[in-house]
Amino acid sequence: MIITNGIQAEKSILNSFLGFDGDFDVTSDLLTVDDFQAIRHQYIYQAVADLAAENKPYDLVMVSDLMAERGQIGDDKCPSGYFAQLFDMPRASPRSLRSHAELIKASSLRRRSINALKQGLYSLEDAESKTNDVNNKILSALANLEGSVDEKEIFDIDDMIDGLVERIQSANDGVKLYIDTGFPELDNLMRLKAGNLCIVAARPSQGKSLLAMNMQTHLAKYQDGVSVFFSIEMDEADLTNRMFAAEIGVPIDRLIAGQMNEDEQARFQKVITARAQMKIKIVRKTGLTVSHIRTHMNKLKREYGKIGSVCIDYLQLMDGLNGDDSVKKIGATTQALKAMGAEFECPIILLSQLNRAVESRPNKRPVLSDLRDSGSIEQDADQVLFIYRDDYYKKKDGSTELDGMAEIIVAKNRNGGTNTVRLAFEGHMGRFSNHMPYHDSFNDVPEYGKKA
Repeated sequence: MIITNGIQAEKSILNSFLGFDGDFDVTSDLLTVDDFQAIRHQYIYQAVADLAAENKPYDLVMVSDLMAERGQIGDDKCPSGYFAQLFDMPRASPRSLRSHAELIKASSLRRRSINALKQGLYSLEDAESKTNDVNNKILSALANLEGSVDEKEIFDIDDMIDGLVERIQSANDGVKLYIDTGFPELDNLMRLKAGNLCIVAARPSQGKSLLAMNMQTHLAKYQDGVSVFFSIEMDEADLTNRMFAAEIGVPIDRLIAGQMNEDEQARFQKVITARAQMKIKIVRKTGLTVSHIRTHMNKLKREYGKIGSVCIDYLQLMDGLNGDDSVKKIGATTQALKAMGAEFECPIILLSQLNRAVESRPNKRPVLSDLRDSGSIEQDADQVLFIYRDDYYKKKDGSTELDGMAEIIVAKNRNGGTNTVRLAFEGHMGRFSNHMPYHDSFNDVPEYGKKA
Protein backbone atom coordinates (compact mmCIF):
# COMPACT_ATOMS: atom_id res chain seq x y z
CA MET A 1 0.00 0.00 0.00
CA ILE A 2 1.55 3.27 -1.18
CA ILE A 3 0.30 6.61 0.10
CA THR A 4 1.50 8.91 -2.68
CA ASN A 5 1.43 12.26 -0.89
CA GLY A 6 3.49 10.79 1.94
CA ILE A 7 6.11 9.45 -0.46
CA GLN A 8 6.39 12.83 -2.19
CA ALA A 9 6.84 14.55 1.18
CA GLU A 10 9.55 12.04 2.10
CA LYS A 11 11.49 12.80 -1.08
CA SER A 12 11.09 16.54 -0.59
CA ILE A 13 12.30 16.59 3.00
CA LEU A 14 15.26 14.26 2.36
CA ASN A 15 16.28 16.39 -0.62
CA SER A 16 16.27 19.39 1.68
CA PHE A 17 18.52 17.63 4.21
CA LEU A 18 20.98 16.41 1.59
CA GLY A 19 21.14 19.86 0.01
CA PHE A 20 21.76 21.26 3.52
CA ASP A 21 18.76 23.58 3.24
CA GLY A 22 16.93 21.72 5.98
CA ASP A 23 17.69 21.79 9.70
CA PHE A 24 17.33 18.29 11.16
CA ASP A 25 16.36 19.69 14.57
CA VAL A 26 13.17 21.12 13.06
CA THR A 27 11.82 17.60 12.54
CA SER A 28 13.77 15.43 14.99
CA ASP A 29 11.13 15.66 17.73
CA LEU A 30 8.35 14.59 15.34
CA LEU A 31 9.71 11.96 12.96
CA THR A 32 11.28 8.55 13.51
CA VAL A 33 12.82 6.24 10.95
CA ASP A 34 9.70 4.06 10.96
CA ASP A 35 7.58 7.01 9.83
CA PHE A 36 9.16 6.78 6.37
CA GLN A 37 7.32 4.43 4.04
CA ALA A 38 10.07 3.61 1.53
CA ILE A 39 12.89 1.43 2.89
CA ARG A 40 15.51 3.46 1.02
CA HIS A 41 14.14 6.60 2.64
CA GLN A 42 14.47 4.95 6.05
CA TYR A 43 18.16 4.26 5.31
CA ILE A 44 18.76 7.88 4.27
CA TYR A 45 16.91 9.39 7.24
CA GLN A 46 18.74 7.11 9.70
CA ALA A 47 22.08 8.22 8.26
CA VAL A 48 21.06 11.88 8.51
CA ALA A 49 19.94 11.37 12.14
CA ASP A 50 23.16 9.58 13.11
CA LEU A 51 25.36 12.25 11.53
CA ALA A 52 23.36 15.02 13.17
CA ALA A 53 23.70 13.29 16.56
CA GLU A 54 27.49 13.42 16.14
CA ASN A 55 27.29 17.08 15.07
CA LYS A 56 28.60 16.18 11.61
CA PRO A 57 27.34 17.56 8.30
CA TYR A 58 24.68 15.43 6.64
CA ASP A 59 25.12 16.41 3.01
CA LEU A 60 25.02 14.02 0.06
CA VAL A 61 28.65 12.94 0.35
CA MET A 62 28.54 12.21 4.09
CA VAL A 63 25.20 10.39 3.92
CA SER A 64 26.08 8.25 0.91
CA ASP A 65 29.46 7.30 2.44
CA LEU A 66 27.83 6.23 5.71
CA MET A 67 25.19 4.20 3.88
CA ALA A 68 27.89 2.53 1.80
CA GLU A 69 29.72 1.54 5.00
CA ARG A 70 26.49 -0.04 6.20
CA GLY A 71 25.95 -1.96 2.98
CA GLN A 72 22.80 -0.03 2.15
CA ILE A 73 23.78 1.07 -1.35
CA GLY A 74 22.75 -1.35 -4.11
CA ASP A 75 20.06 -2.19 -6.61
CA ASP A 76 18.00 -4.15 -4.07
CA LYS A 77 18.33 -1.46 -1.38
CA CYS A 78 19.10 2.11 -2.38
CA PRO A 79 20.40 2.28 -5.97
CA SER A 80 23.44 4.50 -6.41
CA GLY A 81 21.58 6.61 -8.95
CA TYR A 82 18.70 7.30 -6.59
CA PHE A 83 20.35 10.37 -5.05
CA ALA A 84 20.36 12.04 -8.47
CA GLN A 85 16.63 11.35 -8.72
CA LEU A 86 16.08 12.97 -5.33
CA PHE A 87 17.89 16.12 -6.43
CA ASP A 88 15.51 16.40 -9.40
CA MET A 89 12.54 16.49 -6.99
CA PRO A 90 11.09 19.68 -5.43
CA ARG A 91 12.94 20.56 -2.24
CA ALA A 92 11.22 21.51 1.01
CA SER A 93 12.12 25.06 1.98
CA PRO A 94 13.15 25.87 5.55
CA ARG A 95 9.71 27.42 6.12
CA SER A 96 7.82 24.36 4.84
CA LEU A 97 10.04 21.72 6.45
CA ARG A 98 7.81 21.21 9.49
CA SER A 99 4.68 21.00 7.36
CA HIS A 100 6.27 18.29 5.23
CA ALA A 101 7.25 16.41 8.39
CA GLU A 102 3.68 16.60 9.68
CA LEU A 103 2.42 15.18 6.39
CA ILE A 104 4.86 12.28 6.69
CA LYS A 105 3.74 11.65 10.29
CA ALA A 106 0.06 11.71 9.28
CA SER A 107 0.72 9.25 6.45
CA SER A 108 2.62 7.01 8.86
CA LEU A 109 -0.23 6.96 11.37
CA ARG A 110 -2.71 6.23 8.58
CA ARG A 111 -0.67 3.24 7.41
CA ARG A 112 -0.30 1.88 10.92
CA SER A 113 -4.01 2.31 11.60
CA ILE A 114 -4.86 0.42 8.42
CA ASN A 115 -2.44 -2.36 9.34
CA ALA A 116 -3.88 -2.62 12.86
CA LEU A 117 -7.40 -2.90 11.45
CA LYS A 118 -6.28 -5.50 8.91
CA GLN A 119 -4.67 -7.59 11.64
CA GLY A 120 -7.87 -7.33 13.66
CA LEU A 121 -9.92 -8.45 10.65
CA TYR A 122 -7.70 -11.49 10.16
CA SER A 123 -7.99 -12.34 13.85
CA LEU A 124 -11.78 -12.00 13.77
CA GLU A 125 -11.90 -14.46 10.89
CA ASP A 126 -10.15 -16.99 13.13
CA ALA A 127 -12.91 -19.02 14.77
CA GLU A 128 -10.76 -19.59 17.87
CA SER A 129 -10.26 -15.88 18.55
CA LYS A 130 -12.36 -14.19 21.23
CA THR A 131 -14.09 -11.10 19.90
CA ASN A 132 -13.51 -9.01 23.04
CA ASP A 133 -9.80 -9.85 23.07
CA VAL A 134 -9.44 -8.89 19.42
CA ASN A 135 -11.37 -5.64 19.93
CA ASN A 136 -9.20 -4.73 22.90
CA LYS A 137 -6.02 -5.40 20.91
CA ILE A 138 -7.25 -3.22 18.05
CA LEU A 139 -8.23 -0.38 20.39
CA SER A 140 -4.94 -0.67 22.26
CA ALA A 141 -2.97 -0.52 19.00
CA LEU A 142 -4.92 2.51 17.80
CA ALA A 143 -4.56 4.24 21.17
CA ASN A 144 -0.79 3.76 21.03
CA LEU A 145 -0.75 5.33 17.59
CA GLU A 146 -2.74 8.30 18.82
CA GLY A 147 -0.18 8.81 21.56
CA SER A 148 2.57 9.29 18.97
CA VAL A 149 0.88 12.30 17.36
CA ASP A 150 2.84 15.53 17.80
CA GLU A 151 1.55 17.40 20.83
CA LYS A 152 2.44 20.63 22.57
CA GLU A 153 4.93 19.60 25.22
CA ILE A 154 6.79 22.84 25.91
CA PHE A 155 5.03 25.31 28.20
CA ASP A 156 6.04 28.90 28.86
CA ILE A 157 6.50 29.53 32.58
CA ASP A 158 4.93 32.99 32.16
CA ASP A 159 1.72 31.38 30.91
CA MET A 160 1.78 28.97 33.86
CA ILE A 161 2.22 31.85 36.32
CA ASP A 162 -0.67 33.74 34.73
CA GLY A 163 -2.85 30.66 35.16
CA LEU A 164 -1.77 30.29 38.79
CA VAL A 165 -2.56 33.94 39.55
CA GLU A 166 -5.98 33.55 37.92
CA ARG A 167 -6.77 30.46 40.02
CA ILE A 168 -5.67 32.19 43.24
CA GLN A 169 -7.84 35.20 42.41
CA SER A 170 -10.79 32.91 41.70
CA ALA A 171 -10.28 31.20 45.07
CA ASN A 172 -10.17 34.59 46.81
CA ASP A 173 -13.44 35.47 45.09
CA GLY A 174 -15.06 32.35 46.52
CA VAL A 175 -14.94 30.27 43.34
CA LYS A 176 -14.35 26.57 44.00
CA LEU A 177 -11.32 25.24 42.16
CA TYR A 178 -12.38 21.63 42.52
CA ILE A 179 -15.38 19.43 41.82
CA ASP A 180 -18.10 19.24 44.47
CA THR A 181 -19.26 15.67 45.15
CA GLY A 182 -21.63 16.59 47.98
CA PHE A 183 -19.28 15.92 50.91
CA PRO A 184 -17.66 19.29 51.75
CA GLU A 185 -14.99 18.05 54.17
CA LEU A 186 -13.95 15.27 51.81
CA ASP A 187 -14.07 17.57 48.77
CA ASN A 188 -11.91 20.18 50.46
CA LEU A 189 -9.32 17.49 51.19
CA MET A 190 -9.14 15.55 47.92
CA ARG A 191 -9.93 18.46 45.52
CA LEU A 192 -11.19 16.31 42.68
CA LYS A 193 -10.56 17.74 39.21
CA ALA A 194 -11.55 16.95 35.64
CA GLY A 195 -9.27 14.26 34.25
CA ASN A 196 -8.59 12.71 37.67
CA LEU A 197 -8.77 8.96 38.21
CA CYS A 198 -10.22 8.47 41.71
CA ILE A 199 -10.11 4.97 43.19
CA VAL A 200 -12.72 4.05 45.80
CA ALA A 201 -11.74 0.75 47.40
CA ALA A 202 -13.12 -1.36 50.23
CA ARG A 203 -13.83 -4.89 51.32
CA PRO A 204 -17.32 -6.24 50.46
CA SER A 205 -20.33 -4.68 52.24
CA GLN A 206 -18.45 -1.54 53.30
CA GLY A 207 -20.48 0.68 50.96
CA LYS A 208 -18.16 1.53 48.06
CA SER A 209 -20.98 1.32 45.51
CA LEU A 210 -23.19 3.54 47.67
CA LEU A 211 -20.50 6.18 48.15
CA ALA A 212 -19.76 6.31 44.44
CA MET A 213 -23.45 6.43 43.57
CA ASN A 214 -24.03 9.23 46.10
CA MET A 215 -21.21 11.21 44.48
CA GLN A 216 -22.55 10.59 40.99
CA THR A 217 -26.07 11.66 41.97
CA HIS A 218 -24.78 14.94 43.39
CA LEU A 219 -22.62 15.55 40.33
CA ALA A 220 -25.56 14.81 38.04
CA LYS A 221 -27.60 17.54 39.74
CA TYR A 222 -25.05 20.31 39.90
CA GLN A 223 -22.47 19.93 37.12
CA ASP A 224 -22.51 20.42 33.38
CA GLY A 225 -22.74 17.35 31.21
CA VAL A 226 -24.10 13.89 31.84
CA SER A 227 -22.97 11.56 34.64
CA VAL A 228 -22.48 7.95 33.61
CA PHE A 229 -22.60 4.98 36.00
CA PHE A 230 -21.26 1.72 34.57
CA SER A 231 -22.61 -1.17 36.64
CA ILE A 232 -21.40 -4.73 36.13
CA GLU A 233 -22.94 -6.41 39.16
CA MET A 234 -25.94 -4.40 40.42
CA ASP A 235 -28.91 -4.05 38.06
CA GLU A 236 -30.47 -0.74 37.08
CA ALA A 237 -33.58 -1.22 39.26
CA ASP A 238 -31.54 -1.77 42.43
CA LEU A 239 -29.37 1.24 41.62
CA THR A 240 -32.41 3.42 41.05
CA ASN A 241 -34.03 2.27 44.31
CA ARG A 242 -30.91 3.13 46.29
CA MET A 243 -30.47 6.42 44.49
CA PHE A 244 -33.99 7.64 45.25
CA ALA A 245 -34.01 6.27 48.81
CA ALA A 246 -30.87 8.33 49.46
CA GLU A 247 -32.40 11.43 47.92
CA ILE A 248 -35.69 11.10 49.80
CA GLY A 249 -34.26 9.97 53.13
CA VAL A 250 -36.38 6.83 53.47
CA PRO A 251 -35.40 3.18 54.09
CA ILE A 252 -35.00 1.27 50.83
CA ASP A 253 -37.39 -1.54 51.80
CA ARG A 254 -40.19 0.91 52.59
CA LEU A 255 -39.63 2.79 49.34
CA ILE A 256 -39.89 -0.44 47.35
CA ALA A 257 -43.02 -1.47 49.24
CA GLY A 258 -44.55 1.99 48.87
CA GLN A 259 -44.92 2.29 52.65
CA MET A 260 -44.09 5.97 53.21
CA ASN A 261 -45.65 8.37 55.68
CA GLU A 262 -46.96 11.79 54.74
CA ASP A 263 -43.63 13.58 55.19
CA GLU A 264 -41.81 10.95 53.17
CA GLN A 265 -44.43 11.17 50.42
CA ALA A 266 -43.84 14.92 50.26
CA ARG A 267 -40.11 14.43 49.93
CA PHE A 268 -40.71 11.74 47.30
CA GLN A 269 -42.76 14.14 45.18
CA LYS A 270 -40.10 16.82 45.56
CA VAL A 271 -37.38 14.47 44.31
CA ILE A 272 -39.52 13.21 41.43
CA THR A 273 -40.20 16.80 40.35
CA ALA A 274 -36.49 17.62 40.47
CA ARG A 275 -35.39 14.50 38.61
CA ALA A 276 -35.33 16.39 35.29
CA GLN A 277 -32.18 18.14 36.54
CA MET A 278 -30.43 14.82 37.14
CA LYS A 279 -28.54 14.12 33.95
CA ILE A 280 -27.45 10.60 34.85
CA LYS A 281 -27.25 7.47 32.75
CA ILE A 282 -26.87 3.90 34.04
CA VAL A 283 -25.07 1.48 31.76
CA ARG A 284 -25.73 -2.09 32.85
CA LYS A 285 -23.20 -4.35 31.14
CA THR A 286 -21.73 -7.71 32.06
CA GLY A 287 -18.39 -8.37 30.41
CA LEU A 288 -17.61 -4.64 30.43
CA THR A 289 -14.40 -3.65 28.63
CA VAL A 290 -12.53 -0.41 28.04
CA SER A 291 -13.82 -0.42 24.47
CA HIS A 292 -17.42 -0.62 25.72
CA ILE A 293 -16.82 2.33 28.03
CA ARG A 294 -15.32 4.43 25.25
CA THR A 295 -18.16 3.57 22.86
CA HIS A 296 -20.83 4.64 25.36
CA MET A 297 -18.94 7.80 26.32
CA ASN A 298 -18.56 8.86 22.69
CA LYS A 299 -22.26 8.26 22.09
CA LEU A 300 -23.34 10.20 25.19
CA LYS A 301 -20.93 13.04 24.45
CA ARG A 302 -22.50 13.45 21.01
CA GLU A 303 -25.94 13.47 22.61
CA TYR A 304 -25.26 15.78 25.59
CA GLY A 305 -22.20 17.69 24.42
CA LYS A 306 -20.13 16.83 27.50
CA ILE A 307 -19.39 13.98 29.89
CA GLY A 308 -19.56 15.37 33.41
CA SER A 309 -18.30 12.35 35.35
CA VAL A 310 -17.96 8.58 35.08
CA CYS A 311 -18.19 5.81 37.67
CA ILE A 312 -17.24 2.18 37.06
CA ASP A 313 -18.41 -0.51 39.49
CA TYR A 314 -15.98 -2.24 39.64
CA LEU A 315 -12.47 -2.83 38.21
CA GLN A 316 -11.95 -6.52 38.98
CA LEU A 317 -15.30 -7.46 37.38
CA MET A 318 -14.30 -6.01 34.02
CA ASP A 319 -13.89 -8.57 31.27
CA GLY A 320 -10.55 -10.17 30.44
CA LEU A 321 -8.59 -9.15 33.56
CA ASN A 322 -8.31 -12.55 35.22
CA GLY A 323 -5.93 -15.40 34.46
CA ASP A 324 -2.32 -15.02 33.37
CA ASP A 325 -0.71 -11.58 33.49
CA SER A 326 -3.64 -10.14 35.46
CA VAL A 327 -1.40 -7.44 36.95
CA LYS A 328 -0.33 -6.36 33.47
CA LYS A 329 -3.92 -6.40 32.19
CA ILE A 330 -5.18 -4.34 35.12
CA GLY A 331 -2.32 -1.90 34.60
CA ALA A 332 -3.27 -1.46 30.94
CA THR A 333 -6.89 -0.91 31.96
CA THR A 334 -6.17 1.75 34.60
CA GLN A 335 -3.79 3.51 32.20
CA ALA A 336 -6.47 3.53 29.51
CA LEU A 337 -9.10 4.86 31.92
CA LYS A 338 -6.73 7.58 33.15
CA ALA A 339 -6.10 8.64 29.55
CA MET A 340 -9.84 8.54 28.85
CA GLY A 341 -10.54 10.92 31.73
CA ALA A 342 -8.05 13.39 30.29
CA GLU A 343 -9.49 12.99 26.80
CA PHE A 344 -13.11 13.56 27.85
CA GLU A 345 -12.11 16.12 30.51
CA CYS A 346 -14.06 14.47 33.29
CA PRO A 347 -13.23 12.70 36.57
CA ILE A 348 -13.45 8.91 36.54
CA ILE A 349 -14.40 7.21 39.80
CA LEU A 350 -13.20 3.61 39.65
CA LEU A 351 -14.26 1.13 42.32
CA SER A 352 -11.85 -1.60 43.36
CA GLN A 353 -11.64 -4.60 45.64
CA LEU A 354 -9.12 -5.03 48.44
CA ASN A 355 -7.04 -8.07 49.26
CA ARG A 356 -8.37 -10.49 51.84
CA ALA A 357 -5.26 -9.87 53.92
CA VAL A 358 -7.14 -6.95 55.47
CA GLU A 359 -9.39 -9.39 57.32
CA SER A 360 -6.47 -11.16 59.02
CA ARG A 361 -5.06 -8.06 60.74
CA PRO A 362 -6.11 -6.75 64.16
CA ASN A 363 -6.39 -3.26 62.66
CA LYS A 364 -8.52 -3.67 59.57
CA ARG A 365 -8.15 -0.15 58.27
CA PRO A 366 -6.91 -0.51 54.68
CA VAL A 367 -3.54 0.68 53.43
CA LEU A 368 -2.32 1.12 49.85
CA SER A 369 -0.69 -2.31 49.72
CA ASP A 370 -4.13 -3.87 50.29
CA LEU A 371 -5.25 -2.91 46.79
CA ARG A 372 -5.53 -5.98 44.60
CA ASP A 373 -2.70 -5.77 42.04
CA SER A 374 -1.92 -2.52 43.81
CA GLY A 375 1.17 -1.40 41.88
CA SER A 376 -0.54 -0.26 38.70
CA ILE A 377 -3.72 0.95 40.41
CA GLU A 378 -1.85 3.09 42.91
CA GLN A 379 0.48 4.45 40.24
CA ASP A 380 -2.26 5.61 37.88
CA ALA A 381 -4.65 6.96 40.52
CA ASP A 382 -4.82 10.64 41.40
CA GLN A 383 -6.76 9.81 44.57
CA VAL A 384 -7.22 6.59 46.49
CA LEU A 385 -10.11 6.49 48.98
CA PHE A 386 -10.64 3.61 51.40
CA ILE A 387 -13.85 2.97 53.31
CA TYR A 388 -13.61 1.56 56.83
CA ARG A 389 -16.61 0.94 59.09
CA ASP A 390 -15.72 -0.05 62.61
CA ASP A 391 -19.25 -1.23 63.39
CA TYR A 392 -19.12 -3.76 60.55
CA TYR A 393 -16.26 -5.64 62.20
CA LYS A 394 -17.11 -5.15 65.87
CA LYS A 395 -20.89 -5.14 66.04
CA LYS A 396 -20.98 -8.82 66.95
CA ASP A 397 -19.08 -8.38 70.20
CA GLY A 398 -20.50 -4.93 70.96
CA SER A 399 -17.04 -3.41 71.34
CA THR A 400 -17.54 -0.45 68.99
CA GLU A 401 -18.54 3.06 69.98
CA LEU A 402 -18.65 4.14 66.34
CA ASP A 403 -21.99 2.70 65.30
CA GLY A 404 -23.27 4.25 62.07
CA MET A 405 -19.98 6.02 61.33
CA ALA A 406 -17.70 5.43 58.35
CA GLU A 407 -14.11 6.51 57.91
CA ILE A 408 -13.18 7.68 54.41
CA ILE A 409 -9.42 7.31 54.37
CA VAL A 410 -7.74 9.46 51.71
CA ALA A 411 -4.60 7.34 51.32
CA LYS A 412 -3.26 9.00 48.18
CA ASN A 413 -3.95 12.46 46.83
CA ARG A 414 -2.10 14.23 44.05
CA ASN A 415 -4.14 17.38 44.63
CA GLY A 416 -3.55 17.81 48.35
CA GLY A 417 -2.93 16.05 51.62
CA THR A 418 -3.97 12.69 53.04
CA ASN A 419 -6.25 12.31 56.03
CA THR A 420 -9.41 10.62 57.26
CA VAL A 421 -12.91 12.11 56.95
CA ARG A 422 -15.82 10.77 58.98
CA LEU A 423 -19.25 10.41 57.41
CA ALA A 424 -22.49 8.95 58.69
CA PHE A 425 -23.31 5.60 57.09
CA GLU A 426 -27.03 5.10 56.55
CA GLY A 427 -27.01 1.86 54.63
CA HIS A 428 -30.74 1.26 55.10
CA MET A 429 -31.31 4.42 53.06
CA GLY A 430 -28.52 3.77 50.57
CA ARG A 431 -26.36 6.71 51.52
CA PHE A 432 -23.47 8.31 53.30
CA SER A 433 -24.21 11.69 54.87
CA ASN A 434 -22.38 14.67 56.29
CA HIS A 435 -24.65 14.75 59.34
CA MET A 436 -24.63 12.43 62.38
CA PRO A 437 -26.93 10.98 63.43
CA TYR A 438 -29.96 10.89 61.12
CA HIS A 439 -33.24 12.17 62.60
CA ASP A 440 -36.34 10.65 61.05
CA SER A 441 -38.53 13.73 60.67
CA PHE A 442 -39.15 16.00 57.71
CA ASN A 443 -37.71 19.15 59.26
CA ASP A 444 -34.53 17.45 60.42
CA VAL A 445 -33.65 15.76 57.13
CA PRO A 446 -31.19 17.97 55.26
CA GLU A 447 -31.01 17.97 51.50
CA TYR A 448 -28.76 15.09 50.52
CA GLY A 449 -25.13 16.10 50.28
CA LYS A 450 -25.56 19.19 52.45
CA LYS A 451 -24.53 19.75 56.05
CA ALA A 452 -27.21 19.71 58.72
